[in-house]
Amino acid sequence: MASVDTEANISVVGTDTKEIPLGVRLAGEFTLSGKTVRLELIDSGLTWRGQGQTTDSRVEWDDVITAYLGGVSRGPGVKARVGVAPQEDRFTLHYIEHQENNILRHKHVTFIGHAGQQKEWIVCVADKTGHGRPKCLLTLVNPIGGQKKGAKLYETIVGPLFALAGIDAKLIITERFRHAEEIAKTYDFSTVDGLIVSGGDGLFQEVLHTLIPRYNEGIDLDDPNAELKPLPIALGTLPTGTGNGISMSCHGCTDLETGALVAVRGKKHYMNIISVHEYPGPLIGYAGCALGYGFWSDLLMKTDDNRWLKTFRYHVGMAKSLASKKREFHAEGEYLPAQRPHRDVCAGEDVDKNAHSEGWVKFSGTYTGINGMLAGFHKVAGQDKLQMGQQGAGINVLLETQTGSIAYLKWLYHFQNMNSNVFHAEHIEEHYVTGYRFRVLEPETTETQAQTEKRDELERTISFEGEFRRTKSKSMDVRVRPRVIQFYASDYEFW
Repeated sequence: MASVDTEANISVVGTDTKEIPLGVRLAGEFTLSGKTVRLELIDSGLTWRGQGQTTDSRVEWDDVITAYLGGVSRGPGVKARVGVAPQEDRFTLHYIEHQENNILRHKHVTFIGHAGQQKEWIVCVADKTGHGRPKCLLTLVNPIGGQKKGAKLYETIVGPLFALAGIDAKLIITERFRHAEEIAKTYDFSTVDGLIVSGGDGLFQEVLHTLIPRYNEGIDLDDPNAELKPLPIALGTLPTGTGNGISMSCHGCTDLETGALVAVRGKKHYMNIISVHEYPGPLIGYAGCALGYGFWSDLLMKTDDNRWLKTFRYHVGMAKSLASKKREFHAEGEYLPAQRPHRDVCAGEDVDKNAHSEGWVKFSGTYTGINGMLAGFHKVAGQDKLQMGQQGAGINVLLETQTGSIAYLKWLYHFQNMNSNVFHAEHIEEHYVTGYRFRVLEPETTETQAQTEKRDELERTISFEGEFRRTKSKSMDVRVRPRVIQFYASDYEFW
């Protein structure tokens, strides 16, 4: 969308219905900063162009928040600039602007003209917007997550935007450990359109691990082949925690205003999740983004004692981990190939890329990590970039082998920047799968009792989106669970 001076006033000269071209539902002549502007209401949204301009300023209906009679409040700190007393000579349009790096921003513009001419525009805009959007949302806020500003951020950024969009926002601030689980177990979700989780990945994990058993009574959750029922409530996330991987996966960024505006837009996408089981054995847990075993679970254990450092604990832990040789382990396993999305070139070389559940393919070796990325990365045709597609059929499983610290840091840099060559690194073997399972083998070398106990502790740990979990065995079975969650997420064309 073309940029707009959102602080300027646009004066209405009049609504001219005599010369409305085909496809235009409503049109009028306005002035903006002394220049004549023509505003048009069309099937896809609103457009306006001033004299001498070669391109239109355009707002699609999906990005219109609201329009109302009157101006805006300009008080300091009023993030949403809510409406003031109605003024018959003007109406204000609030909308969403798409910026670089998947960022969404709230903008507004006020049209001023003769009294009585504004109501037709307001009625037409209202008729075109709001369909399918949430009317009532429950938001759980973790007040101590991240920088311990969750409640304040909701009050200053999220709440005003929800109010502006006409959303009946029901707020619960968690008061104790596992309070979110208690709410997820008992709350009557039939009274709201969606549940928004404001915190980090840990709070989302609490909610996910409570809702799935609640709405899958009678299903053997320990069975990796059992089909899960979709949750009846749409979920969303606001990135106010230390780790915000879920927000990154679903919004393409970890920006709070973007997360709030994604919920306002109300676009829901079915998302897959991952279930992790002992192999064979009971359920370990669920993940909505990524799993890490080996280097990454080791790293999380090292950083857990330094939670007071907040996000810096990961940097400190990474520096310490890369200062020495990464721990290796011997494993054997197998994966079930999945068909890569046909519209994209595959991200990694995979001899089974055209297969789809045609049988388990074995692997074995000495690894530093076995990681699953539900993001479903694949290369964007004609570009040197990866894109994410969580609605795809499978997981990118990465089998990592030993590499030097400098080479690994370079690989992490390419991965962070979504460069398409990350799956072609010498230390990475990548496959696109619907499931994988493996067992860690006992080493043949002689160890002291202390060394064995430490190794056993590490080998019985797996990370779920930045939160590690203990396991009873050293064998794991990972499966994709398709279309379990409806999630308020960004449209994929913006990723």
